[in-house]
This record gives sequence, structure tokens and C-alpha cells, in this order.
Amino acid sequence: MTATVSRDPGPAARTMRGRRREWTTVLELLNAAESGRPGTLLVEGEPGAGKSLLLDQAVRAAAARGLITVTGRAREFGSPAPAEPLLAAFGEPLPPEPPIERLRPALDRRAGAGPVLVALDDLQWADPGTLAALEPLASRGTRHAVAWLLVRCTGTDHDAVARLFDRGERDGAARCRLGPLDEDAVTEIMIDLLGAVPDAGLLASAAEAGGNPFLITELLTGLRDEGAVRVSGGRARLSSARLPDRVRTGVARRLGGLRPRTRHLLTVSAVLGRSFSPEDVAEVLGTTPAALVPDLEELLEAGLLAAAPAVLRFRHELIRRVIVEAVPPPVRQALHRQIGELLIGREDSVASAAAHLVRGVRPGDARALARLDEVIAFVLPRSPRNAAALAMHALELTGPAEPARPDRTLTAVRALTATDRLDEAARLARAAFDRPMPAPACARLHCTLAEILSLRGHDDEAAEEASAALAEPGLPGGLRDDAELALLNARAGSGTGVRERAQAIVSSTGEHGDALVAGAFVTLALAEWDAGRLTSGLALAEEAVRRAVSADTRRVHPRLVLAMLLTDAQRHDTARTVMTSAGDDTLGPFAWSAAPAVLAARAHLAAGRFHEAIAAAEKGLSSTGRPRLLVASALSVLITASLRAGDLGAAHDHAAAHRSAPGYPHAALALAAAQVAEARDGAESLDLGALRDKVLRHRWTLVADPAAAAWLVRTALAADARPAAEAVVTAVERLAAGNPAFPAVRAAADHARGLLDGSPATLERAAADHPDPWARASALEDLAVIVAAEEETAKARRRAVSAFDTALSAYEAMDADRDAARVRRRLRRLGVRRRHWNNADRPVSGWASLTDTERAVSELVAQGLTNRQVADQLFMSAHTVAFHLRHVFRKLNIGSRVELTRRTLQRTAST
Repeated sequence: MTATVSRDPGPAARTMRGRRREWTTVLELLNAAESGRPGTLLVEGEPGAGKSLLLDQAVRAAAARGLITVTGRAREFGSPAPAEPLLAAFGEPLPPEPPIERLRPALDRRAGAGPVLVALDDLQWADPGTLAALEPLASRGTRHAVAWLLVRCTGTDHDAVARLFDRGERDGAARCRLGPLDEDAVTEIMIDLLGAVPDAGLLASAAEAGGNPFLITELLTGLRDEGAVRVSGGRARLSSARLPDRVRTGVARRLGGLRPRTRHLLTVSAVLGRSFSPEDVAEVLGTTPAALVPDLEELLEAGLLAAAPAVLRFRHELIRRVIVEAVPPPVRQALHRQIGELLIGREDSVASAAAHLVRGVRPGDARALARLDEVIAFVLPRSPRNAAALAMHALELTGPAEPARPDRTLTAVRALTATDRLDEAARLARAAFDRPMPAPACARLHCTLAEILSLRGHDDEAAEEASAALAEPGLPGGLRDDAELALLNARAGSGTGVRERAQAIVSSTGEHGDALVAGAFVTLALAEWDAGRLTSGLALAEEAVRRAVSADTRRVHPRLVLAMLLTDAQRHDTARTVMTSAGDDTLGPFAWSAAPAVLAARAHLAAGRFHEAIAAAEKGLSSTGRPRLLVASALSVLITASLRAGDLGAAHDHAAAHRSAPGYPHAALALAAAQVAEARDGAESLDLGALRDKVLRHRWTLVADPAAAAWLVRTALAADARPAAEAVVTAVERLAAGNPAFPAVRAAADHARGLLDGSPATLERAAADHPDPWARASALEDLAVIVAAEEETAKARRRAVSAFDTALSAYEAMDADRDAARVRRRLRRLGVRRRHWNNADRPVSGWASLTDTERAVSELVAQGLTNRQVADQLFMSAHTVAFHLRHVFRKLNIGSRVELTRRTLQRTAST
């Protein structure tokens, strides 16, 4: 239903609700006068700020208190005689006598009868005689209690009254500047006017008034009267975006006094935007900033514009909007186009230029659309998001049968892809195939769709699209290269004929462009790496980088691939150098923007900085460019780092995300997820045969995680699956033998062999050679376990305790709490207790009173684990878990696991 108002307190009451602080100042002035103390209050604000309403309310309040009131108002177009507003207020005749000679006795007569309030409005229009008379009267007054309330508008620039206010403030007068109403005050006014709580759309519309009470009231009254507001369920909603006629009329009345050339300037400025530079508006008008100074001064004096440090801005978006909407649509479009082309060449104005160009092109305007195509090509590498908006708009303005339709579709698809709107891009590309198009355009679209599908992890579909592109007749060489590259990217890592295809490309001299040749070398590098031929893989990746020097590498990313291989090989410094030398250009607009963060996450993980690894991996996953390879890599870091940091719940959640991720059989990700499953449910919960086969098909996983082979062997032995353990050891030893330049692989092989054979010497060598600190601590722990079980002698016990202690120190240094707890339990079995808490002053109750162990128990209970499961995770007995829970319940003053779960989740959400 149309909004109705059950009560309207009137504009004065509404405005006063938003001026409580200012009204308090007025009451202080009146209180002083009642107590016999003179005073002056200077009130100023822009047009519509509520100055006159404040003055009227003050006069009423003064009269209600018994004060004598004297009121007057200056006229905009001058007074018939000097000091006429003052003389008229006191009922005195006009000169010839000097005004001050009549005013002082008149003031004394009234003040002699009691406290007086003299309230004078619109002093911005006051004549020099009025101002000259006011200064001595308001500053010195009489011997009686006189309160002066002087009001002026700051929307005009009258130096004389400004100087009067400045001098008055220096002499001790209170000065009150009426700024914009705050959001709460605006909301109160809206509730009063509409009789309901405004929704977000109405609040946004009112915000265009800039906190000006008059504009807000006019807008809301107009919306209400014209049925543009609907009330339902106590909520007021905007049902029409059209500005009310009374707002348009009011703004037109306010602009009516401007000179025509000033209005012209104001119109162009309004189309430019909420803020603008004098240089820009001068260039659009074909003049100079100097020539615009008189007009700009007029607009500043009228309170329509305000000066900011580097630009001019409209004081109220609502007024600017009225001005813009008054411009006839064809003229407005032409202005937007002119402004867009003016701004497009500036790096810092791309977004603004795009917004103008979107509004400035009409359907069927071939010349303008062709210019827009050029602009989109310029914007795409600089601002893909703005380019996407322009490209979609250009496509909307292009008819289905127009020759330019296929090319504009392709541009829109590429722009959407660059902004990570992959599903939208794929839908647009597939829809385009429903219409006939030339073979080259069709092939380009197939190639781009193949790229999108590869990014989404749909490699088989991507290969089909690339093959469809290659099947188009009469393709030029460059376009055929693009299709071949799309096919290589889709088949990379699958091994299905891709190596032979890539080898044929690199063997053909001069037949292909650098981008395809570089892509073929990348494909061969990945194939060699996957097979465990590390030296060859790095050499081929380095060759891909060399071949791509003069090529467009946006779909190849050879430096990124090289950096990832170096990271696998634990050569993190070199990987970082490669990425740094690549710069942003290598990633291009089709940005793999997650790559730097993901590579940093892997480096942090390898250095034992688990919390930093988690933060970097999460940053990578939040980036716009997330090909499935990087998603898998980031998730594997999150799983492993969370597990090693002792947060089994988070590790489990990330592993669950792996199961719902786009289909890419990433062996390292599967391995990390299996480690979480083993930690929660034991080795018997795993399909060790399938996991072993996957890892051995992708042997680089045994390089990327130096502890992976040892974990597989340890888990297989625990599950009584020795043949699986032997297969892993054989594979990693062959990997080490074939790659002598990679000591991390040799250490991984020794670690796995030492576990299989129960050889302390081999494990000791692995611990000494592991570059990864966590893998080194793991090898020391395995050494201690074997030594402790080998023989029960004092010497063996000392050796085991020493190895355990070294592993414990390493785990604690990395904040690997779960691993450290496991080692402490093993030491306790040897009769050795190691303290694992900090001596700290703690309160006796509340969350801060809990020890680290009590918090760990609480967090696991909150995940739904039983006491036995918690005990298994923290390597303590179920009785010990129950002991800690009793202390937690007492400190938190709770009595159930349900309440503990609620308190723990609340605590986690607030930190």
C-alpha cells in the first residue's frame, strides 16, 4: 500500500532531533540570559541546513521562558536604508539619524524590562550599516542581560559578515556550525515522515541529500506524495527510482539565479561526476581553467560546489543528479562519450572513463562502437573488470546479425575470464555457437573456451574444444598454434599422447611461433617431472622460459612453472628469484594471481612456519586467478600446515574441501588428505593400495614433500602392508639414484629405508641430510622409537632420550603442538617427563584462565570428539582428558559439553 503518515511532528521538530547538540548550545545561551549574563551565539551553515528553524525554535523557547524577543531578517536583494533589518526589529524609524544612536537606547529600554533575545537571520545578505551597528552592540551590548543569536548562510561568500563572525568568536562568542546530519538523525527524520523504518534502498536514496535537512525532507515528502514509497510490515521501501517533481522544482528554483554560462558549466561538471578537476571541465568545454574562474566562484558562492584539496565536488549528490537528469538523453550520451574518450588515456582514470563510455554509445552507432572496441583493447590489460563491463555493454549494443558480433563476443568472453567470471564466460561462449560465424572466429572462441575449461579443471572438455578449433578449415598459422597450445594445456599431465605431440612441435624448426614452442617445452618439462626425471624437467622448463622471451606467455606461464618445479625441489630461494624476475606482466590479464601467494605458502611450509603457510595459502585461495593446479596446491598446504600445527579440525575441513574441488587428481592433495584421515581414524581407514599407486604414478610428490615417503612406509607398516611399504622404498630410492643433484630426495630415500629396515644408522643419516626441519624432526623421532625398541640398555635409553629431546625441541620451535605432545608421551613411557607449559599469571576463571592443554581439549571437544578421540589426538589417556575437562568446566562455570562447545565456538568467532 502507499505509505501514509499517522503523525507528522513538522519540519522544526524533525530538524531539532538531528540538531540536539546545537540545540543544547542554544539552551545554554537562554539559560545565561535568564541568569542575567549576556552572551552571543553565531550560527552558520549551508542552505537547507536548518538554521532558520533553529532560530525560530529559539525564539519560541525564549518567549515561553518570559524573555523579551526581538527578531529580524536581512533581505537577499538589499535593504531600502542602512541597518534597516535592525531598526525594523526594534520598531525604530529609518535614518536620517545614525542607526547606532537609535539602537542602543532601544536595546536598553527592552533590556531594562527583563532578559532579551535578539535573533537576526540571513545576515549573509546584511548591508554594511547593519554589520557596522551589530559589532559594537553584540560585543559590548548593554548593562543588562541580552542574548544575541546571529545566523548566516555559508553558501555565499560575503567577506564582511564572515569577518564579523570571526571577530565575534575571538571576542568570546560561541560559534555553531551546522554540518550534515548524521545517519541516525536522518533515519529519525525518515521514520517521522514515512511512519515506518526505511530499508537500505531508501537510506541510500536519502544519503544523496548529503545530510541536508531541507533536501531530505523535500525528497521524502515528494516520494511519499507521489506514491514512490510502499510500507509493509513496518518497513518502508522505495518502489520507484524517479526523483520527485518537488525536488526537481526546488533545485530548478535554486539554480534560477545563476547566469546562463554558469549553468552551462554546472551541467557539464555534473555529467563529469560528483568530483572533477577544473582542468577536465575546461578541456571538455574547449577553454582554459583561467577562463572558468568567475563561473566557478559563482558556483562556490552559491553553495553548489565545495573545494577539496585537488578537485571540486558537488555538495549534494541529489542536486547533481537532478542536473544530470535534466539534460536531454542524446546530449547526455554525447557528453559521456566525449568525457570517456578524454579520460581513457590516463592510467589513473580508467574506471571513470569506462563508466562514461558505457553511457555514451548508442545501439547501431557503428563508428562509436568501433571506437569502443579500441578502448576495450586498451583497457583490458590495465583493468580487466572495467574492460568486462565495457565489452558486455558493447555486445548488448551489437545486433545478432552484425559482422562485428563474433569478435565482440570473443572480447567479452576473454574479459570475463580475466576477472575470474569463468562460468559466465563459458555460458556466453557456448551460446555464441548457436549462430553461424566465420571459421577463424569460431576457432578463436573454441580456443578461449578450452582455456576456461582448463582453468576449471575440466580437461577432457577442454581438449574437445581445442580439437574442434583444429578441425575448422583454413586456419592461419598463428590461430592453429593457439589451438595446438590449448590442446597441450588440456592434456598436460595426462600422458595421453601429449608428450609425442609436444616433441613434434619442438622438433619442427621454424614452423611454429614462440608461444606454442614455449608451451610444448612446458608440457615436456611437466611430463619429465611427473616421471621423476628432475634434472631433465628443470632443463626443459628453463628452455621454455628462454623461448618465451618474445612471446605472449599469458597461456603458457613458463616462469611460473619453473618456479613451481624449483619449489618442489626445495630450491626456494631460486624459485623466489624466478618469480621476482617475471614481474606482473608474465601472469598477464588472465591472471594466475594466486601463484605468488601459493608459492610463498609452500616455502613457509618447508621452513616449518605453519601459521604463515596457512595465511599465505588462504590468501592464494581468495585471489581471483585460481586455476585448479593452484587450488590443489594451496589446499594441500592448508591441510598439511593445519595438521602439523595441531589443528586437526581445520585440517579435516580443508580435506573435505578437496573432495568437493574441481576434478583434478592432484596426488599431493590426495596424500595430504590421507594423512588427516590416518590421524583421525587410523591407518586401517585408508585404501593404501590406491594411494600408493597414485603417488608412484606421480613421483614428484615424493620430492615436493620430503616426509611423504616415510609417512607412507610408516603407515603401511602400521597396517601390516609391508609389500606397499617396500614398493614406496624402491620407488624413492630409484628417484634418488636418478637425481643425485637433489640431496632432499636422497634424505627422503634414507628416511623411508631406515623405517623399513629398522636401521638407526640410516635414519641418523636422513636426519642429518633433511633440509626440511619438520622432516628432520620426524626422522629423529623415528630413530628414537627404533633405538628404544631395539634393546633395553642404559646406553640405548640415553640415545633414544637424546633423539626424542632433539625432535621435541624442533617440534616446539615450529609450534607443532600435536607432534610435540606425541614425543612427550613417548618420553613418559621411558620414565622422562618434559614440562610443556609456560609459567604465567592467569586469572582464576574465564577463558583466559585455561592452560594451553585445557584450550586444546576444549577445541577438540567442540569439534564433536569423544574423550577417547581427544586422548588419541593429544597423546594422553582418556582419564587425563576427563581430568582436564573437569578443570575447564569449573573455570568456565559450565556443566556440559554442549555449553563448552557453544562457548568455544563463540570464542573462535570473536578472535
